[in-house]
Amino acid sequence: MKDFVVYTAITNDYDRLCDAHALWSHDADFVAFLDSPQSASGWDIRRIYNRFSDPCRNAKIHKILSHKYFPKARYSLWIDGSIRIKSTTLLKCWPEKYLQKHDLAVFKHRFRECAYLEAAVCSQKRLDSFGIINRQMQKYLTERYPFNHGLGECTVLFRRHTDKIKRFNEAWYAEIKSHSRRDQLSFNYAAYKADVEYNHLPGNIVNNSHFELLPHTGPRQ
Repeated sequence: MKDFVVYTAITNDYDRLCDAHALWSHDADFVAFLDSPQSASGWDIRRIYNRFSDPCRNAKIHKILSHKYFPKARYSLWIDGSIRIKSTTLLKCWPEKYLQKHDLAVFKHRFRECAYLEAAVCSQKRLDSFGIINRQMQKYLTERYPFNHGLGECTVLFRRHTDKIKRFNEAWYAEIKSHSRRDQLSFNYAAYKADVEYNHLPGNIVNNSHFELLPHTGPRQ
């Protein structure tokens, strides 16, 4: 396996897998975890781990625990199934550009900078159970997790596989197992608890030079 891995996970045909990015294929392995067959070139297709009855939560296992699935990789780049890579920048340049002083880089959320406000929106849009989200936020309030502490848009995650990132991954996954499947609600909390400072990728997920956000092809899970 190469030092880099680019990977994704798709359940219930919620997204269509795009062909692996030819320019980056020299620098990275491409791995896709799927629960049903899809046809796309350049990917190492692997069966998704079905731990939960919720397909969305099953995808999170792979998304979050990068160090478990790629223990020999030095860097991993997660992309949601709805993301197409369009960059012409060689991937081997990314660590110097985005991880020079950090072990993690994500896009800044386009609309909010507070997990509590994000929780209110998720509840209003019924993206998860109100009771589950409410209990999660009550926990964060009890622990005095601060308001307006930043909010990452977790569609793209660029990580250096350090011991600190492993601890962050495990802390984040613990929140997904115990609380909402909406990973943006727990991302900044887990980083806060693991003492991980992250960098922002340039632009945002709908206006940047590296990725294109595509519409989902299946019904909301």
